[in-house]
Amino acid sequence: MDSKEKRELERLNKQAAFHVTAGYLGFAMVVLTIIYIVDEITSNMNAAMQPYILYDLFHIASRDVNSPEYKAAFSTVAPIQVASTFLLIVTPFYKALSDKYGRRIFLMINTVGMGLGMCVVMMAQNVAMYIIGMLCMLFFTPNDMQVLYIMETAPKEKRATYSFIAKGIALISVSLIGVFSKLFLNDTNPESWRMVYLIPVIVAIVVGVISFFLLKETPVFVEQRRRFLTMTPEEKAAKESENKANATADEGGVFKAIKFIFTNKQLRWIFFAGFIFFATTFYTSYYASVLEGSMTTAAVAQVLVFYPLFNGVLTILSGFFSDKLGRKRVCLILGGIALVGLLLFVLACRFGWGAFVAGAAYGCSIGGLWSMSDTLILTMPAESTPSGMRSSVMGVMSVLIGAGSFLGQIIFIVCQNFVSMDVLFLVICVPFMFLSLVILMTKVKETKDVDLDNITADTYK
Repeated sequence: MDSKEKRELERLNKQAAFHVTAGYLGFAMVVLTIIYIVDEITSNMNAAMQPYILYDLFHIASRDVNSPEYKAAFSTVAPIQVASTFLLIVTPFYKALSDKYGRRIFLMINTVGMGLGMCVVMMAQNVAMYIIGMLCMLFFTPNDMQVLYIMETAPKEKRATYSFIAKGIALISVSLIGVFSKLFLNDTNPESWRMVYLIPVIVAIVVGVISFFLLKETPVFVEQRRRFLTMTPEEKAAKESENKANATADEGGVFKAIKFIFTNKQLRWIFFAGFIFFATTFYTSYYASVLEGSMTTAAVAQVLVFYPLFNGVLTILSGFFSDKLGRKRVCLILGGIALVGLLLFVLACRFGWGAFVAGAAYGCSIGGLWSMSDTLILTMPAESTPSGMRSSVMGVMSVLIGAGSFLGQIIFIVCQNFVSMDVLFLVICVPFMFLSLVILMTKVKETKDVDLDNITADTYK
């Protein structure tokens, strides 16, 4: 063991003496929930503000989403947005570093990065700067370091409950985008959308910095690194041989994670189900254009307040049911809710059922959609992977599964020139969702209540 590893082991031994008490767990959950709020607001902000950003940056005086000018602006930005998905290739290399250097520092970097991305968008005076800010947000939001933090700190029998409660509260807080919109958006001032970003930017940067000083490293990471560092050279050599045979590693790594995913039957089928599922998520980027084409700006702001409430409540409930019913059965329920909610949202916009109905339907739809997404892209991969590979596998899986959205986006962007957006939502989503659920229910094994500390490559064989 070299001097650097000795210093690291001394530091980890001190942290290992810290026990997760009920008081610390409650405090950590408050901090992590605030970070989750930042994450969800960052994830939803650009989609909610898209029409107003395009009106401003492309100087669309009519402020009409059905105008040729808006369609031209949309056709300019949307392909760039889709192409930016390739940036996610870098994400697992970044996320894998937390398997070696710890979760805490990357929790801070991630949160501050989201704030800086929003800041760039807020100050954008042209499309290029807007794209740069959007890319920054896109890079940091998929990492979900707060989710891994919760899963490695909470009691194993409450992992999904704690994660979904935090996310539910965060999703309800997305209604703040609607509140800020009502406060700051003004049809007579094309640049008024910028003020909607101001408070989220400040909170993200401040909370991100202070989280490093308020939170301890996760117990699972500390124990895993201590085990690795205290091995003798012979034990490390034997472990390395075993890792090569099983495609696992105590220090993670992107290429090792890719190999493990495709050689492990459980993770391979989770990937197939998730990739197909993610082709349905495209509509969350374009719902605001459908709303703007069917109701007033004031009514759209009301929808932005209503939908997060239903989204958040459904997300919290899905966490309780996930720990009781299991991951697979809850995905079946959530997928059904997502499709029914989407159908009602389309009908509400088409037939003028009002902001409340449209908001409730959309909130339930994405509540089911993203709760199922978290189960497929975060919870089940984490509960199917050894500790030393967990962050790396989750990072790679988020890219591989997330690439499925590219398929849905391409189909949508091409077809929206010939078919109305709301109809396309249903035409694309129904078959992909059905196929994803069939694979999940028939090929993937249940992961509820698994012991994260004792998962091996053979656990699901």
